[in-house]
Amino acid sequence: MQNPISIIPITPPPPEQHRKREAFWAKEGEKRNRYHLPTELQSRSPIGYRTRVALTKEEADQISFLFSLEAPQSFVKSDPIFENELFDEASLGIVSSRQSTNFQGHRQYTFGPEKSKEIASILHQLDGREGPVLDHAAYTHIVLNRPYRTPFTLLLTFIGHKPLTSLATVPVRGWKKRYRFEDDIPTIGYLPHLHMGILADGLERAVVLASSGKRQANSFMGPFCSQNRIDTNRSLIQQLEKLIDLSPKEYNQGWRIRMVTQVGQLETPHPISTTLCRKVAANLLAFRSERIMPGVNAEKKAPEGYQKKQNMNVSDEFIFQAGRAAYNAFVRWTGCSRERSKDLLLLDRIDNMQEVGNQKLEKINRENNQITDYIIRDIPKWADIPTGKQLSKNAERGRKAFALTGQRIYIAGLDRAEVERENIDWFQAIQAVGAVSARSALYCELTGCVALPNTCDLLAGICIMAGPVNQNDIGKQFYDVPDLLKDAHPDKDPTSLLVWTLKAKTITDPLGNEEQLLNPKRKGALVDLRPGVDEICFVEQEGSIAPMRSGGSQERAFADLNNFATSVDGEDIPGNRGEKWPGGNPAIWT
Repeated sequence: MQNPISIIPITPPPPEQHRKREAFWAKEGEKRNRYHLPTELQSRSPIGYRTRVALTKEEADQISFLFSLEAPQSFVKSDPIFENELFDEASLGIVSSRQSTNFQGHRQYTFGPEKSKEIASILHQLDGREGPVLDHAAYTHIVLNRPYRTPFTLLLTFIGHKPLTSLATVPVRGWKKRYRFEDDIPTIGYLPHLHMGILADGLERAVVLASSGKRQANSFMGPFCSQNRIDTNRSLIQQLEKLIDLSPKEYNQGWRIRMVTQVGQLETPHPISTTLCRKVAANLLAFRSERIMPGVNAEKKAPEGYQKKQNMNVSDEFIFQAGRAAYNAFVRWTGCSRERSKDLLLLDRIDNMQEVGNQKLEKINRENNQITDYIIRDIPKWADIPTGKQLSKNAERGRKAFALTGQRIYIAGLDRAEVERENIDWFQAIQAVGAVSARSALYCELTGCVALPNTCDLLAGICIMAGPVNQNDIGKQFYDVPDLLKDAHPDKDPTSLLVWTLKAKTITDPLGNEEQLLNPKRKGALVDLRPGVDEICFVEQEGSIAPMRSGGSQERAFADLNNFATSVDGEDIPGNRGEKWPGGNPAIWT
């Protein structure tokens, strides 16, 4: 059972320490940087440049049930499903749930009530389901992902080889990655499962918010999570693949079904108003990974607001509730008891407000920097020099990307042997850790909007990171470095999976961070642009499957909340508000 959650507001700093992100356009002749406003936005993403919306304590209490959602027990015959509800749900779910911000690795196929019956009959036969299949699904999502492959994983191809044999071993490893989907280090292979857990937890909330509490999701990841489960269910999974018309080319690229979600109408809706649902949803679209801690890790070129420390902290009760939300998620997605979850989910909290926390942090940063030194030293010169040392330069960038800052830093992981002794599939447990990070982060971020003064951007932000864990995994595989969780759990054989950092502050990160995700002219080397719904969401009607909003939509989801970033004097970023979808709001299924 999941435990109820209390919202514990965060105390703002003294008024003289309030800071906001006050961005301006670059002046004529001035070189643009990431602290300037974007010149425009032409994007099919439903997100755009957004700001947080203040919530009252009463509103926060009304949405606290989102942190302890149980799987639905039954559905009733659904009201008609309208196009804008699917668009809103996709915008909150697969488009913006905390997947990796530099990897478009998911697709969603949505089928109406008739095909949902056919899918339900297949689900009934699958081994490894987390719970019962429900009747009367209004629609069903089939979600796919593919192996995690980015410029960072390309760099990994050249790591860990012997100097004299690397000319042979590098191509062999590259071939195995391309055609057998093998990974250089285990944690890279775990990333898609972490992302799937994050998405599953986010999709549950997305369905509730997009339907104003009328509908809920019933998700199944268990039958698709590990190769053993896939082998057992192969013929049934092939039937699902046929439904989505998965091509041999896509299969050879590594696309695999990882989750099937029934969505249905509840007999008794959740007691939440449409107005509050839309307010919370607008906030979810505004949340980003917050890396800058004012006065700690700001660049010298950053404006004054980023340069000064703020007297902010969070209470022990706040931390307790964030932890309770985390354990709720682990219980929800593994099915184990709450007390057992406290043994299986391995955590280490680094409190840099205390000296012992600072010492831990310095040790982690020192080890990760040392690993970077080893990587640069050992990259084969025959590959690095002809590329203008791009491989070693990319490795060098990791020092900044993997640095950890924040009042509280958490490392989460698992002991594989212990998980499997509990008869929980290893990859299903990894998915649960993804959900753990997403739900505890959401608690912190939404609480950071409660009683938010208009002189502040936020009161708390989160940065979820896999990079430090991946870097540590390189050290484990090739340089005999211990796991990040080994000191905290010396009696275990831990595998660290994710790090998330809490930053109590009032100024949000620069718009230039978001611009990398939205503007092709400012795209970073390691960043995929945020997709439009027509790029990753496909909808079935009358037996035919087509992209959602085929042809491309410029609409921003939940635009009625008006939480768009502007200049200090209120001037809009051209194109940021988008354009209303001209296709109207037809009933997709009646």
